[in-house]
Amino acid sequence: MSKYEIGIVDTRNVLQAIKETHGLDFKNHALTFFKRRLSYIVDKYNLKNAEALIDKLIHEPDFYELFLKEISIETTELFRDPSLWRHLMEKFLPGLLKNQTSFKIWFPEIASGEELYSLAILLNELGFLDKVQFVVGSISQLRLDDLKKGRFDLKKMEVNQANFKRIFSEAELEDYYRREGDQGYINRELLQNIELARQNTLYDQPPRSVKMIMWRNQMLYFNHILQERLLKSFCHCMMPGGHLIVGMNEKIDYWNSDKDYTLVGDNENIYKKRYS
Repeated sequence: MSKYEIGIVDTRNVLQAIKETHGLDFKNHALTFFKRRLSYIVDKYNLKNAEALIDKLIHEPDFYELFLKEISIETTELFRDPSLWRHLMEKFLPGLLKNQTSFKIWFPEIASGEELYSLAILLNELGFLDKVQFVVGSISQLRLDDLKKGRFDLKKMEVNQANFKRIFSEAELEDYYRREGDQGYINRELLQNIELARQNTLYDQPPRSVKMIMWRNQMLYFNHILQERLLKSFCHCMMPGGHLIVGMNEKIDYWNSDKDYTLVGDNENIYKKRYS
């Protein structure tokens, strides 16, 4: 039996149903990405077609919560793109944090915990973890529940181990998590200074006094209108001189963006908020 593939009209109908029923507007997300995720959800939950998906989204609150978790793609590696993490460890974070007494880092609309756990481990190795407060946002309460437990998938542990060893030659990744069945759980002491917030990054008030934002590999999920809106919002909530880290294949390039940001890490795409 072939998989049902959501069409463009179907996708727009699903978007409209979500907006009318739940008040959440996905219209400026990249349409091709959203279409692929909807097809994946229909297939995973054995739904007949787009109409069946819409019916469940409207009438089943528990399924809607599952949908919010499923609609984003999880980053399933610890220390993805090891060169960035080596740069953060060796050149960037020590100078940035050595004279700080407190430092707020925001993860807007986090897709999975690996990015957060990677940074927490790195900061712990550097001896700066107690100086940092993490603010972690998601539209999915189920996603936040997983993060609160420190849960992550063990299926890519071979890749995780290889990434880890490219950064920390002496430390052991096993010291930072425990196994329970097919799930891994990050040590709780790494998650002490974390504020979890169910929020819609597009519309809800961002946190104040942010000094760094981790938003890697996210731009491809939004059209240019939404990219610019989010990047300007990030700039406004960051302290002057704050930093935004985006994906290695992404760049900040909207009209007048050079008045908001300056590129300070060419190879790793680290941007700094300009002082006004």
